[in-house]
Amino acid sequence: MQPLRRFSSLCAAAVLMVPLLAFAAPLYNVTVVAGAGSAARDLNNLGQVVGSMASGSAAHAFLFSNGSLADLGTLGGQYSMASAINDRGQVVGNAELGDGWLRGFIYDGGAMTALPATTYTLAYGINNAGTVTGSASVDAQYVNPRHAFTYANGTYTDLGTFPYGDASFAFAINNRGDVVGEAATSMDGGPNHPVNPFLYRDGVMTDLGNLGGIWTGATAINDHGQIVGYAGLPAIGGNLYPQTAFLYENGVMRDLGGLVSDPDRQFGSTAKGINNLGQVVGAAGVGLPGNHGFLYDDGTMTDLNALIDPASGWVITDAAAINEVRQIAATACKEGLCYAVRLDLVPAVPEPSVFMLLAGGLALLGWRRRTAGGVRPLAPRCPG
Repeated sequence: MQPLRRFSSLCAAAVLMVPLLAFAAPLYNVTVVAGAGSAARDLNNLGQVVGSMASGSAAHAFLFSNGSLADLGTLGGQYSMASAINDRGQVVGNAELGDGWLRGFIYDGGAMTALPATTYTLAYGINNAGTVTGSASVDAQYVNPRHAFTYANGTYTDLGTFPYGDASFAFAINNRGDVVGEAATSMDGGPNHPVNPFLYRDGVMTDLGNLGGIWTGATAINDHGQIVGYAGLPAIGGNLYPQTAFLYENGVMRDLGGLVSDPDRQFGSTAKGINNLGQVVGAAGVGLPGNHGFLYDDGTMTDLNALIDPASGWVITDAAAINEVRQIAATACKEGLCYAVRLDLVPAVPEPSVFMLLAGGLALLGWRRRTAGGVRPLAPRCPG
């Protein structure tokens, strides 16, 4: 009976090995896309990443594409930052003019061009049709109040405000032309400048509500109309202004929670990006030393640091965007310095089938028989 016991053990080991291989958590490789002092803000479906990087004593917008890093420059001042990129490689962001004011820009075909404006105009999002969204002051003399806008084919569209507020700020636009952001819920900014998230669709700005707190804003929207952002919560214990990441879909705003057990919600979270698979990324507090980037998928929030090689030394502190092939634009720190990075899924290793594993067990058993110096009857089938 000894050979039968050995063969039964091999069969059991082979069968038990299959679920372990099939359900292993996906892992990411860390690809550095810019130097120390950089941060990633967005990426497209081609894996191109944009953000800001150190340039002398200032910061400049960058574009990482096909392994090459480009400094996008400024509009005559010292500072610029890229906010978003579409699948055509068009980049938008904000750059300092020679007089020190910021102006929204579009970078296309190797050149940075200021958005035409007579007011204080900032750009935060762009879709694949090239429609830009952001916010602009409503007259030439004052920075505030500001209204959300879209800009396409040389024309600005003022998206307006809530009827009970006087300001709005757009942060993202999807390929259907839906715009999301935040808008004031009172006149003259008081008290505490309360804001709620909005969805602008077909000429109508809709208030998405909140989770009981006074500061709530939408940061991203996918092509299915799922919206993410940050939401204020009612005061909890000694925490007067707790904040949580949210996902809004089918008319319901869901609290996504955080990465640590935190009954008093001392460590807030913010959702910053969502892809068409409904996967959400952002940042959540974990105590000292601060925030960790997260991936929210299928009802579960996971610390991105659990999905990279722990021996790499990287700490993912923020995740800004995720594309359709699950690449993530993030910021990671090592040895006291922080870098813009792209997280790429480790290529999947083909999983051996049950039959291959069983064949391996048979071969091993046959080898043991041959080394024992005798030809024996064929091995029995796996028990059960």
